[in-house]
Amino acid sequence: MPRYCLNTFGAPSQQNRGLNCYELQQPESAARSGCPTSIFHLVGSLNRRDSVEEVRNYDEANDIFRNALNSNRERASEGVLYGRYDLAHGGWKAQNVSALLKLDLLSEQLSLIAGKETILDDLLLICITKILPVFPVVTVSECIGRDTPPNIFWSYYTMKEYDSTPHSPLPKIVRLVQYGLASMSRTVPTPIRQSIVKAVREELDTTLQTSKQASLSTVQLLITLSISLELHDDDPTENRSLLWQRTGSGIRGAFDMGLHRSVSRNMIPCGQVHRRRRVWGSCVVADRWLALQYGQPLTIDLDFCDAPLPFWWPDHVPDLDDVTAIPVLHKVAPSFRFLTELTSLSIFLGRAYSLSSSTLLLARSQDLMFYNLQNDMEAWKAQIPVVWNYSPLLEIPAMQNLLQLFLVAVEYTFLRPFFPGNISGLPAHITFRPTHGSIDRLVERAINSLFWLASEEGAFYLDVWSMTVYPAILCMVVVTSGLVQRTDVIIASALLAGSEAIRSWSGVEGPGGKWESRQQVLQAVRLLQPAEDT
Repeated sequence: MPRYCLNTFGAPSQQNRGLNCYELQQPESAARSGCPTSIFHLVGSLNRRDSVEEVRNYDEANDIFRNALNSNRERASEGVLYGRYDLAHGGWKAQNVSALLKLDLLSEQLSLIAGKETILDDLLLICITKILPVFPVVTVSECIGRDTPPNIFWSYYTMKEYDSTPHSPLPKIVRLVQYGLASMSRTVPTPIRQSIVKAVREELDTTLQTSKQASLSTVQLLITLSISLELHDDDPTENRSLLWQRTGSGIRGAFDMGLHRSVSRNMIPCGQVHRRRRVWGSCVVADRWLALQYGQPLTIDLDFCDAPLPFWWPDHVPDLDDVTAIPVLHKVAPSFRFLTELTSLSIFLGRAYSLSSSTLLLARSQDLMFYNLQNDMEAWKAQIPVVWNYSPLLEIPAMQNLLQLFLVAVEYTFLRPFFPGNISGLPAHITFRPTHGSIDRLVERAINSLFWLASEEGAFYLDVWSMTVYPAILCMVVVTSGLVQRTDVIIASALLAGSEAIRSWSGVEGPGGKWESRQQVLQAVRLLQPAEDT
């Protein structure tokens, strides 16, 4: 077996102390994880002793863990694997000054509009109790940073987890973006939303570092921006383009920092390992759902990635073989269990999308692929918890409803070729058929999701999380497709609830009035309604 470097094949095991492991032996099954394609690695794979040192030098300058432990490992704690690279790098300093000035001006402006000085605190509370827990590319601990939490914080959290706070503070524009996300709720007065969204866009437009800065915080910022389409621009073509490009830049940045690879906990603190896993899981989620929504190719090929799923617990909690001991020893809840399950569901979505989203892909698919995906999804459903806690004091029931909503989109993508009206178009070699009752359960789940979207809780997430819109439309498509025999009253009620949810959502106004992108969605929904109701 020839010798390979780390970024050619797998990450080192727990016993391997070095980043570049030139004697690491890998099984044949690891071949798809990567092969020596660069000139230096092709030469090094010839196993000539005089080439090993040159390959090592090449890795030091050019591998995927560039700046991982800083140059020559003399100041290892400032490397990007530790997350302190931001602090050592001066690239964010000018932007932080600009963002702080923007925040001060915005606070004064909002105080005049709202007639009170706590409006930003109110928006921050929305963010740390409803938004960050469901998509924690930035966690509550990272959001608060080293600052003293507001008094209301202790109504939802039992402790301030300083050990889960990165050594380098996040750039100030992240806080501004978080205010923007919270302002998307229809419960926030329109003038306040308009002022905040305008401030976010102005700061983003003048912050060139968001695409140049090679740091974990940049990835977090760009993936955070994937939460809201309308935060980017009012023009429907421009905001979709910016969302797609900025998310893609975040994913490329994650690749550049090696977030897609497993790293040894012997090399860096467990908190930073868990932070990397969490941010990478968020990248996978954003990639899969944007590809589905826009009909684009998947950016991330997981066959070349070996990073584990996000860690359930707060970043500072060490891995234990007995996970039942963690809440007892550390007095914590599985804060990131929802992100873990959403990442798994997003991986299923990618598999379904790659199997059946076109006639060409169907022609290449095999029965075993469908059976494996169906079995994996059923096993995943069986272990989903009933109660979801982000902290011992903060239970978030919406997590269960969100998973059911997203599951509609995954199952629809998977089952669509097998719907009664589509099955005649299947290639002859596909003999797989879904288990009995699969389509019935899909319809039932879609109906329940539409009723939830019409509730106050569902409306909030429809407002602030753009990823919920496409599954919401698919729920209406499923309900109106006549896939199963249901009473007209149930179908009509669900369709009415969904239509009202989309209509109310489309009426929320931004800086330029009603968002045209939402009006386009509303027009599409009206096509699903019976002629007499349009």
